[in-house]
Amino acid sequence: MDPFSHETPILLVLPAAERVEAVLPRMLAEPEIRQFALPPLWALEKVGIDLVGALPGVPTISLETLEEVLGTLIRLCDEQELDALVKREWASVDERVRQYYLDASIAQTFAMIFKLAPRSLEQEPPPSFRRDRIHENGFTVEYRLARVFDEGDFRAPEEEGSIVVYPFDPANEEARTEAGLEPGSGAVLEIFPYEAGRERHREVWAAVAARHGGKVVDPRGS
Repeated sequence: MDPFSHETPILLVLPAAERVEAVLPRMLAEPEIRQFALPPLWALEKVGIDLVGALPGVPTISLETLEEVLGTLIRLCDEQELDALVKREWASVDERVRQYYLDASIAQTFAMIFKLAPRSLEQEPPPSFRRDRIHENGFTVEYRLARVFDEGDFRAPEEEGSIVVYPFDPANEEARTEAGLEPGSGAVLEIFPYEAGRERHREVWAAVAARHGGKVVDPRGS
């Protein structure tokens, strides 16, 4: 069994006309999703997104407030905010991290040290660095299906999973491209189950998605 299989998400593709914030609450309300836990309002304060300040009348994220909260979050996490986040973090990470993302050779590293080439800090962050900032700041909902087995691996319960929206890229263009999805398809959410329950989670979410006009795509195949 691949110990890292849970790192390959199942993709939930929404209809092109559906907004993530509108459909996700309806999906979480489906009977197959027995329990779920939503993140706190301040989940992205660490990267400068003040959702609390933007929604002073909302005390918490609940199923009833999720559409408003997630819609506001996606609006706040615009291209300008992402540019600022990438710039700040590129300046704050360790020099070795910048060199890793720049894929600098030994010769290039020495050239930067001896000022024969622009320092890593002076170079533009590569697309991979920007992409990782998007993925590190997802809106993650933990959920549980009905428990099938009374005894199981508590470290990787087969009934547990998470579904993730990326507010800085709610369409999830990278996942769409990597999965070979047609242009113009709807937003792509990512589902992360443990290996023991992967097939079950895929089947459950395929049924849930179908009721809302969406579909499930598993990059590992069905």
